[in-house]
Amino acid sequence: MIQRFCHILLLMLLLATQARGENLGYTKDHPLLFGLDMDYAPMQSVDDKGKPHGFDVEFTERLMERLDIPFKYAPNTWENIADDVLNGHVDLAMMVYSPYRKDLTNFSRAVFRLYYQIVYRKDNIVNRGLRDVDGKTIALMRSRPVEDTLSKAGANIHVVKDLQRTFAELSRGQYDAVICFRYQARHIIKQLQLDNLTASDLALTPREYCYVSPNKELIDAINTELDKMEEDGTIDDVYGNVKSSFGKRVIPMWVWFLITGLVIASLIVVVILQRRSRKRILKEMERAQRSEKLKTVFLGNVSHALRTPLNSIIGFSDVMRSAKEGELAYEDQQKMLGLINENGQQLLYFIDELLQLSNFEGNELLFERTEVDLATAMEEMAALTRQKVYPGVEVKVVGDGGRAVIDTKLMHLVTMHALDNAARHTLEGSITLSYGPERGGLRIDVKDTGTGLPEELKENIFTLLSDRNTFVQNQVPGLGLSICKAIVMRSNGRIGIESPPEGGTLLWHWIPVQVKK
Repeated sequence: MIQRFCHILLLMLLLATQARGENLGYTKDHPLLFGLDMDYAPMQSVDDKGKPHGFDVEFTERLMERLDIPFKYAPNTWENIADDVLNGHVDLAMMVYSPYRKDLTNFSRAVFRLYYQIVYRKDNIVNRGLRDVDGKTIALMRSRPVEDTLSKAGANIHVVKDLQRTFAELSRGQYDAVICFRYQARHIIKQLQLDNLTASDLALTPREYCYVSPNKELIDAINTELDKMEEDGTIDDVYGNVKSSFGKRVIPMWVWFLITGLVIASLIVVVILQRRSRKRILKEMERAQRSEKLKTVFLGNVSHALRTPLNSIIGFSDVMRSAKEGELAYEDQQKMLGLINENGQQLLYFIDELLQLSNFEGNELLFERTEVDLATAMEEMAALTRQKVYPGVEVKVVGDGGRAVIDTKLMHLVTMHALDNAARHTLEGSITLSYGPERGGLRIDVKDTGTGLPEELKENIFTLLSDRNTFVQNQVPGLGLSICKAIVMRSNGRIGIESPPEGGTLLWHWIPVQVKK
């Protein structure tokens, strides 16, 4: 009897395990296709006999075994892997997170982060980071963020497809330097025995190495398992020799004081927000539980928003501190100080936005209404926007004029946030600012012909800092739309965002005020 019961229990476990893989649609007859780069050692590669090798191969085999998903490799060249994923030719691959592809496919949470190095010949020292690349020929594999940074620094960019070949060419003097990830530099220099090459860390924002798939359900399952694999040490066990921090540079003490001050200021802001929401939390226990969950995501996103400009501040200040007397030209000093100041202003702006949001939600900001000429006010905001748009983008104003008694400062804040969003996401076409009376109030529309709004963002676009799944990585997230919503709701108005059939985005808000001709 006991033996029969054990057989039944074992059969049930087998069926449950089998169903786990089949729930995602993958079976032994129809296994998951994993897009494998044939020449991306030491992460992934294929030997002469067609056998896969590399850290990614070992880790993916462990991951698929834990998920009980049958799979096989689909080897291809590096430049075709992304297209295979986007076109659905493979089910899964591993690549660096791209903000330009985030709306086209699904990225997992970061398995680990990759740090950049600049590789150069020992007789042609280019080891002082970005201030050494002006006028130099720099080779790298395709990366739009890095290319943009190098262009601003004055480098002559040469995009390559084969890093091993590029390192050999650098060794022979064809380029001034190559920019790549740290593990790539270490592996290729050792593999090709290029003794005349060396490398230094580069003050660029690290990139996130993720799984990518057109199947969101698969990515969700992978995210859940990655959390477990991080807790039990599997990720470190496989990628221990690849994961690395930002080297052992000595950071100036004043930078640590600056970081500490900013962190303390951020924590004070978070505490203020927590205290202001405590009364609402006490009213509903369900909202209390939800708020506790959101707090964790909020802190993570705020820390990301602080980290990006801090990387630049630390990097450039380190360069200035390590430069010998007379080694750094006055123009270079001013340029770096300008970048440090710019990133400092960005941090200050972000913290100011947090305080603004706190004030609006806490009912501490009083509305001061005055009569305003709508045509003049709208044209002034359009003129400001024309200074920010991409070349060729037209900014139009549509409305019948008139006057309204409204808080001009808050109207300007909400409308300019909408115009700024449109300017950032409209590469060509037009931005139209429309206004006019509607149902006893004033409606203002900002419509663009830009990249449009992904469907999954529509419901929570006004609360990006409280949603991990909609957070835009590698970009500092503003609180603009959250502030706009707080302003409009305080005014007893409405705000919304739409994706018109013809494309682009329409961000509108309505305020109950009297409009006079």
